[in-house]
Amino acid sequence: MTILGQTPSRKAAAFPIKKGQHLKITNTHGKQVVDFWAFNPNNSHDYLSMAHSRTILQSISLRVGNNLYSTLRKPMLTLVEDTTPGVHDMIWSACDRERYRMLGAVEYHDNCHDNMHQALKENFPADKYPNLQISDNWIPDPLNLFMNVAVDHRGGLDIRPPMSERGQYVVLRAETDLVIVMSSCPQDMAPVNAGMPADCEYEVFDDAALSRPSLDVRTAIPRTLTKRPKRVKVALSFDFDAVSHWLGTGCHPDNNMADYSSGIFAGQVGAIRLLNMLKRKNIADKVTWFVPGHTMETFPASVKKVVESGAEIGLHGYSHEGIYQMTREQERDVLVKCIDVATELCNGQKPRGYRAPMYTIRETTVELLREFGFLYNSSLMHHDSQPYWTPADPPIEKIDFSKPASSWLKLKPTAIAEPIIGPLESGKHPLVEIPCGWYNEDMMPLQYLPHLPNSMGYVSTRVVEQMWKDKFMWLWENAPRVEGEYDSERANESADFVFPILMHPDTSGMAHIIGMSERIISWLQGWGDTVQFYKHEDIAREWLKEQQSRS
Repeated sequence: MTILGQTPSRKAAAFPIKKGQHLKITNTHGKQVVDFWAFNPNNSHDYLSMAHSRTILQSISLRVGNNLYSTLRKPMLTLVEDTTPGVHDMIWSACDRERYRMLGAVEYHDNCHDNMHQALKENFPADKYPNLQISDNWIPDPLNLFMNVAVDHRGGLDIRPPMSERGQYVVLRAETDLVIVMSSCPQDMAPVNAGMPADCEYEVFDDAALSRPSLDVRTAIPRTLTKRPKRVKVALSFDFDAVSHWLGTGCHPDNNMADYSSGIFAGQVGAIRLLNMLKRKNIADKVTWFVPGHTMETFPASVKKVVESGAEIGLHGYSHEGIYQMTREQERDVLVKCIDVATELCNGQKPRGYRAPMYTIRETTVELLREFGFLYNSSLMHHDSQPYWTPADPPIEKIDFSKPASSWLKLKPTAIAEPIIGPLESGKHPLVEIPCGWYNEDMMPLQYLPHLPNSMGYVSTRVVEQMWKDKFMWLWENAPRVEGEYDSERANESADFVFPILMHPDTSGMAHIIGMSERIISWLQGWGDTVQFYKHEDIAREWLKEQQSRS
């Protein structure tokens, strides 16, 4: 007899299995973790125990031929076949409501704890199975099939994407009559499933059917995550504002010693903390720091360490000047000064990129960047996840509300749409735009700036972290893989999308925030080789090369 079934994405299945029968669990779409439990149907105190299994096996990993033991130290199951690389977990507890609350979920989130209880109650009700009843607030630690939990030399645990691929499976033999519960883990806030949760299939069969072929996964229901981008480029950058912020866009008559002190913290403490963290994560040379000239000259030792790390240095004004604070002549003088300071700091290497302080930029800024041969700008928000040509549009005409409405109730000649002829065709210096924006950064929600109306400072880091994850997950699921699939998305050859994140030593260097910075970096690294960190200049250079190859 053969029984075929499915454990739906984010849900659980419960069913009986007889002594001697085999249970085959297929990772239908790959990378999906299955939380697995087994119970004695006649004794709720006799269940599959990871603690007892680890003790008897003297191991925290499972191999073909190993038994899995109950709380009574009796063998319940035997692993008889495993076509995966053999990476499963016997340590991690099942996810529950509190786990997701700690990760930043504000509403109910499907979880394996509730899944297990619901599946048992629906399939093994108390009136028919009085000896198989479990307290609602308790759950055994599961066997986490296909889960990849790395253990370092200090005993630390690190969740990594599963190594199981589409169609791979395990086969377990029941050593006694059991009730099995399996939950397709709904975790989408950590790289447990390397993406969105998916279905898994199972098959219960007798020993004679052990050699039967695996389920035809081609006919299975497609997983929720339907597209896997070929390449994602993480554009992680740091605006090293320090004291300069308080002199330029943050200038206020009430600024005092305490305000400037937070800038000194950034220059002497915050930047070094972040730099050390980046080195631990092995990406110090794959990020970009946008550094005001004032910071370069005020904190030369700290900035020099950034340069020595291999990071890219981009410009960010001198005293974090807002464009509205300067004349055109002043704007030019500031840019020339910053180019000189940065070139000397970087041993003769001129800066290739620019980000306007607080994104305050005007048409004259673009003209200057072209004049001085910059490769890219990162100040505009025409797109949130694709490089594009920095616009050369004339200024948008403002409305004069002192005039009759008829004066503005008509289309102005200003060209807002993307030009048909790009800089390569028109002969203008090609200036690439790398997206950024308010929702990609840490400072506004996470740092209190007394005289800036838009600052907050008391937002939970979990909220910001989850917002960034939500953005990434939507792009991962929806970014086009073929150029022209969606014109507005501008898919390109070298990446399906760019994922920008902006941090400040002033903000993310603080002790209660830097942990979030490290978590989001680890989460992105958990996606494997498809997600890589890039300097802004490398992203811009590759994109420009693609455009040039087509012209």
